[in-house]
Amino acid sequence: MSDTPALPLFFSKVVGVNPAQHAALRLDRATGYRFAAAAASIPLGLGEFTVVARHYPIVFAAGPVPAPVALVGINDLGNLFIGPDGAWRADAYVPAYVRAYPFLFVEDPARNTTYVAMDETAACLATGQGAMLFEDGKPTAALGEAVQFCSTLRDNLTAAAALGTALDAAGLLQEEEATVNFTAGGSTRVRGFKVIRADRLDQVADDTFLDWRRRGWLGAIYAHLHSAGSWARLIDLAAGTSPAASAAKKVEEL
Repeated sequence: MSDTPALPLFFSKVVGVNPAQHAALRLDRATGYRFAAAAASIPLGLGEFTVVARHYPIVFAAGPVPAPVALVGINDLGNLFIGPDGAWRADAYVPAYVRAYPFLFVEDPARNTTYVAMDETAACLATGQGAMLFEDGKPTAALGEAVQFCSTLRDNLTAAAALGTALDAAGLLQEEEATVNFTAGGSTRVRGFKVIRADRLDQVADDTFLDWRRRGWLGAIYAHLHSAGSWARLIDLAAGTSPAASAAKKVEEL
């Protein structure tokens, strides 16, 4: 068993952003979202719940850390909102975690510091076209905006994880599963996620409920409950394909 920590979702090679090494790099967002094509779920920040609920089901991971995620796909079908050209569906919200790529903050416990890093293998980082990351050895406005976006996202992800932990500790989360029947025949089950039991909200102590309100969690809680209505669209998108077709598509793309 390897002691190497797992890389964050989408990332293949994380390196610190360095003007000496990356002076010629440019950021080209026009390359699209192919990097997220295999992801069936995307981590969510606390501030995104309301808008995400209108597009995707919001669920909580069933593992030791019940962090919230947006379901954008089902099992091996991958992301159902990204087309063959790498474009995200124009009528659907692109989660902040996706928009932050290829940058992120990395904590270095040994040095008690945090630094800006990036996925050096990202298709959107090249020397051909796009916005420069550095000019005269200094960060450009484009890089500065990306770093600020990552900083805000980091805080939102931390707050969202705290919400999930609190809900689980209060006994409000329950593991569920969903079944998808394919139009071409066959079906699949989606497992490994938790949802809030709405009937248990009334059992939460008043002081706890008030604390959640002060933390700004109530809107997120109700957005999660409302997001159940987005299952219909996700299942409709999945029903028109099949695991076999998805596997064949992946082989063609290799």
